[in-house]
Formats: sequence, structure tokens, C-alpha cells
Amino acid sequence: MTKNWHGQQGKQVHKNNKEHQKAVQNYRDYLSGARAKFEEALKALQTRQLSPELHDMAQVAAHKIAGNALMYGFGNLGDQSRELENLLKTGSDFDSALGQSLFVKLINKIDDVCLAISRPASAEFESENFQPDPNPDRWETDLKETEGFDLCQRPSVLIIHSDSWIMNLMANMLEPDHEVHQCHLAHKAMAMAANNPPDLIILEQDLKDISGLDATRFFRNVDQLRAIPIIMVMSSDEPEDIVEAVEAGVTDCFENALEVLPLINHARELLRKTQYKILVVDDDMAVRDLLRQRFESYGVRVDTASDGIEAIEYLRHKQPDLIILDRMMPRLEGGAVLYQIQQEINLKSIPVMLVTAMTNRDDVITWLQRGAIDYITKPFNPDEVVLRALRHLKVEKDAA
Repeated sequence: MTKNWHGQQGKQVHKNNKEHQKAVQNYRDYLSGARAKFEEALKALQTRQLSPELHDMAQVAAHKIAGNALMYGFGNLGDQSRELENLLKTGSDFDSALGQSLFVKLINKIDDVCLAISRPASAEFESENFQPDPNPDRWETDLKETEGFDLCQRPSVLIIHSDSWIMNLMANMLEPDHEVHQCHLAHKAMAMAANNPPDLIILEQDLKDISGLDATRFFRNVDQLRAIPIIMVMSSDEPEDIVEAVEAGVTDCFENALEVLPLINHARELLRKTQYKILVVDDDMAVRDLLRQRFESYGVRVDTASDGIEAIEYLRHKQPDLIILDRMMPRLEGGAVLYQIQQEINLKSIPVMLVTAMTNRDDVITWLQRGAIDYITKPFNPDEVVLRALRHLKVEKDAA
């Protein structure tokens, strides 16, 4: 019987996910930048020289952390940021002593959170059984040989397997709906993928030249291959081997290569998701980073824009399948972007999910009437956002 272990099951496995760890590390850097702003504002407040510019800078930083901290699992940090934000909202006449106290508390809390986000040791690329390539110069040769490897408009799959019969069987089940390329050796497959990234990779755990784990680690260390779903055909069903595969970057693991149908059906589902592209528009880098990581872990492609003007420029050249749009942004706020989308005949069919800190039900209803298909309140659960977006995408695709 074929077993499938999804790469997202279990909190511990999820926490060990390399991309999730990267997003959290980025958030630590983000908090360090915010801390510097708070410290600058605190020093100015202590000398009674808090300018309107420093006041507004601190308020914006506190507002963003109040909206994103819970998404990263730091609810207390979000509460303290909101407390400072609310005080700063009162204007320049707020209680200076209370303000200094809240700045100090928030700076200390940021220090605690940054300390709690430990940087994991850099993972070794090679596994214990890794054997050096006897022909180290072949990488350049492989790159040259695969330069002609081209992809058509169909979704593309790269299969890496030592058994020609199994590899051909998989290819026959995926064709002609998908462009399928096959490799016995991981080294040639690496060059092929580096030249022209496929939409999905299926590979064997025990390959002839290097292990499937090391091949996966390679793919996850190449920027253009980092988010590509990888299905591994396992030769072991030991839990520690499954965890190791997921930690290396495998999306899903299947046991028993002879029962190919469940694997291919799952591959088709992953490929369907990779055809989706979502545009995330938010002026908060921490929100963009986290949503990108979550969507890509589900196999969905993501582009981002940091404000409304950048989003409009993007939409002049590209049409995503769905837009996640922040309500309050500098330069051009989300309501104006939504209005512009609704005025363009080639854009008005794109579903828009509005992200808002609003709790007024009448305001939310107004934006739904103006064309948004859904709304998300900050702080939000990123996995819920992904699942709601996928639901809307499925409805839209089924109706098309």
C-alpha cells in the first residue's frame, strides 16, 4: 500500500521547514530595524526633542508590529506595540513619562523576541554517506548540454529515477497534459533544472550518483528552484527519514514506487496549484515575507508589491489569479487600488482579498460592495489566508 506524508503535517515538522525558519530569521532582522527607530525616538523623548517626524516614524513602526507580531507567534509583542501605538495616536500632548516607559518595555520585549529566535547552525550540504563526484568538471559540461532544454506552455515535470520502467510509467501517465523530462543522474538533472526551472520535481531517495536528499538540498539552495514542489519516492518509511526529507526541503514523500497512480494524482494536484499566481500588496515587509513563504509552501507562486503605485505598475504588465491587498498604505492606499482594478476591463475579473485593521462592520460591507471578494483582519493566521485564497481560486477556475 502506498503511503503519503505531506510536508506540512505536524507542528514540529513545520517549524523545521527551512523556508519558515528563513522567514522567522528575516523577521528578527526586521524587528532589529524597528528597535533602532524606537531607541532613536526614546532618546529624543528623554531630552524633550521628539520631532513630529520621529513621532510619526515610531507610530508607524508600532502599528506594523501590532499587526504582524501574532502572525509570527509573538502575541505579547503585538500587544505592547499596540499599547505604544495607541498612546502615540493621542498626538504630541501624551504623557511623556508613560511614553518613555512604553518605549523601554517594547525595546526590551524586542530584545527578548530576537534572543528567542535562535539562528540554527548552517546545515551541511552533504549527508553522511555523500560520495564526492568522481568527475567534478562535468557540471560545466552538463550545463552546456542542457542549454537547449526548453519548456512549452504546458506545466513541466522533471523526473529523476534510476529505474527506467518506473520513470517511463510516470511520464506516460503525465503526458500529454504535461511536458515531462527524465534523468537517471541527479547531476544532469541539477544542470537541467538550473537552466530551465520545471514546475515540479519527482525524484528517488536512492539515486545512482548522489542521494535524493542532497539533490533536494541543492535545489533548495538555488533561488529560482527554491519554491518548486518536490515529491520524493522513499525507500524507507522510518519516521526519522521522513522528517529528514522534509527538513531537506521535500514537499511530499511517497512510499512504494510500484504504486504510481496515487503519486501521479497528487503530482497533478500540486501542478494545478503551481499554475496559480498571487500578488501580495502590503507596505509591511514582514507580512509580505510571511505570506510568500506560506503560499510557496503550498506550491503557489507569489509576486509582491510594497505599495499601491507599485501594484498598479505591476498590473499594467501582468495579471495574477488573485490579489491580496492591504487597505492602509503610503502613496496609494488599497481602496484606490481596488477602484482602479474595477475600472479596468482586463483586471476587474481578478478576485481581490482586502487586508484591513478595520473592525467596523459597515466599513467592511462597503469594501465588499466595491468589489472585494473577501476581507482579512490583522493580525491574521497566515495558513487561514492561504486556504481561503485557494478556495476562491478554485471557485474562480471552476466557473471559468
